[in-house]
Amino acid sequence: MLRHSDGTAGPRTLSGKNRDRLWGAGKAVHMPGRRRPGWFRHRHLHLRGASARARRRRLILVVIVAVLFSGAAVGAVAGQGTDRNSAASASRGKGPTPPPSAVGVTPSPAPAAPTATAPPSQIPSPANPQPAWQDMPADMAAIAADFLDEQGAAGLAVAVSTGSRGTASARYLTTAGQAAAGTAWTEDTRSAYRSITKSFVGTVVLQLVGEGRLGLDDPVARYVPDVAGVELDGTAAGDRITVREALEMRSGLAEFSGTQEFSDRLDADYTRSFSDSELLGYAFDEPLDFAPGSQYEYSNTNYVLLGEVVRAVTGTPWDQEAQARVLAPLGLTSVAYSGAQDPAGPVATPHQTGDSGLESLAQVSPSLYGASGGYFGTIADLLTWGRALGSGQLLPPGLQSQRLTAVSDPGADNPGSPYYTAYGLAAGEIDGWWGHSGTGLGYEALTLYNPATGTTVAILINTQLPNPNGPAILFDRLEGLLADLG
Repeated sequence: MLRHSDGTAGPRTLSGKNRDRLWGAGKAVHMPGRRRPGWFRHRHLHLRGASARARRRRLILVVIVAVLFSGAAVGAVAGQGTDRNSAASASRGKGPTPPPSAVGVTPSPAPAAPTATAPPSQIPSPANPQPAWQDMPADMAAIAADFLDEQGAAGLAVAVSTGSRGTASARYLTTAGQAAAGTAWTEDTRSAYRSITKSFVGTVVLQLVGEGRLGLDDPVARYVPDVAGVELDGTAAGDRITVREALEMRSGLAEFSGTQEFSDRLDADYTRSFSDSELLGYAFDEPLDFAPGSQYEYSNTNYVLLGEVVRAVTGTPWDQEAQARVLAPLGLTSVAYSGAQDPAGPVATPHQTGDSGLESLAQVSPSLYGASGGYFGTIADLLTWGRALGSGQLLPPGLQSQRLTAVSDPGADNPGSPYYTAYGLAAGEIDGWWGHSGTGLGYEALTLYNPATGTTVAILINTQLPNPNGPAILFDRLEGLLADLG
């Protein structure tokens, strides 16, 4: 069993000093009556908002950044992301610069009762043959292993596929470290996808648009009436939010995990389950941060809301629709959402790193994330999904084109948000590669597809690193070598 620096053993929960670290804000800096920044907020900790209300609410983050992330420490990690692979950086002229205020990942709601609780192995899969695994080239495997050691993480898996559009011609895999105490990471290990779940949900929404069952510019309130009453400057304005704006993270809806009520509920019971309506209620009780469509702000509330849109349009929960429309057609048999139940094994143990070293964490309920981050799956299925997502395998060409036509520059609009050079419709771009990332409560993940070369990369890490842009940093180190694979 993993033993902590204080001599104790076993998984941590969010109690005492650990809770302060994981939430990113201790009792001393919490301002009563204001939202507390949630650990699950996928790095959208920033001071620039569209309204004075938003700026005032986020002033406490100055203290958080000072406590958790010194500029030098973050700069050192970011620098290593480019220095390790100088040839790649030189060819692009830049590499990802992780935001110093990045803390945490995406929380989300889900039905209290899981809708797909069968172990992934029991879910039928169509014939979807993939090329046999090959060993990752030694130089790339060494980069991954060095990153693991440097970061002090528990374990990771990195996979790459080459090919054309939706078809892979070759697959490469390397793993390092442990998935759990005394258990090596393998191709069968399931880990949390966290915010990558958003890209699955966004795909279902876009499929429904393609079928004419809803429109991108439909008001969300047509399907989820309760959002209409959310106020902006004292006047109801939620009825102005469109499906497109929710997909683009431009709705203005508050981050539910940053509300006081959500924090109090989780503090009282760390392993409790949440319903979608409950988590949306926390956000709907708060005013909009800005007028819908006027700016970009990463908020998990958008995808909890879109999950409810899917339910309203189809009559079934988002995860059942995704199972039928995405997972089954692609043969992603390991990918599943277990709702209020623990994810089916074998599952990598979540960890965190910090001043006290590597610590294991208790598993939170996937229902805490729901449509914004509740999926678990293997590295192989994440790789397959990355190719389908980036190539538009499951969408009409016109909708895929809209998906990858970004209107937001996250670095300029929302400096503390997840690292992307652009964000479209439930997909982000990094240096010409399109996909999604996810981070929080013991896990980090990323998958990206290069439309120009047909190469796909997937990364899973069962550790929350001090800098939650870890997968983007590792991708940057590997990027220059990916072209050598074909």
